[in-house]
Amino acid sequence: MGATPKPCVLVTRAEPGATRTCAALSERGFEAINAATARLTARDVSLDLEGVGLIAVTSPFGATCLAKATKERAIPVAAVGAVTAERLSGAGFHHVTSADGDARDLLALIAKQAPHGEVLHVRGLDQTGDLSADLRAHGVSARSEILYAAEPVATLPDRVWQALGAQACVLVHSAKGAERFWALAQMAGRTEALRTAPVIAISEAAAEPLRHQGVSRLSIAAQPDEDALCEALEKQCGETR
Repeated sequence: MGATPKPCVLVTRAEPGATRTCAALSERGFEAINAATARLTARDVSLDLEGVGLIAVTSPFGATCLAKATKERAIPVAAVGAVTAERLSGAGFHHVTSADGDARDLLALIAKQAPHGEVLHVRGLDQTGDLSADLRAHGVSARSEILYAAEPVATLPDRVWQALGAQACVLVHSAKGAERFWALAQMAGRTEALRTAPVIAISEAAAEPLRHQGVSRLSIAAQPDEDALCEALEKQCGETR
């Protein structure tokens, strides 16, 4: 007897990450549908790094944008997780540390380090939370710089909503992505299908917008990274087959 087919998965993260996640899921045997809710685009920014003692980066795309925005590679950089840290090291930054978690873990790491000079948080325009404000609340001199923005999509293909109606699993990578997917489901008249669909979120913060809307079948990754998200998806599939 052959293996039980794995369910269809809707990937709601912004591009260019959605394409990579779909490819990774296909390698795991899933039918992955790209349901990207936005596309990230870099801004043309000239960074002022005078007095900066540490740069904080909270996403892989932010790491890519930082590498393009400056030739400086000697200032220490603190990354939210391993993927972001790898992106920074690959771009030639000499001193990279990773919080191996989420923004709260990065905050704790930086506050514990008590860096000399100002902390510069490079971020997206509509990114949830304000790390620089949180750092200042902990007595750390910090500011933020917007390096990229998310351009939301206007609609999603009918294939996405047909799969959702057939109880496809939904992957959520961020609170903003969850909000955008809910809004798109509202426009398509598919909120009831979303409320009963199995949803796997990368963190509690990412899940909260859908939890607030009454989505009932929510699973949370053990760690806020892609590997843990895929493991939670595999577990969800084992429970629902």
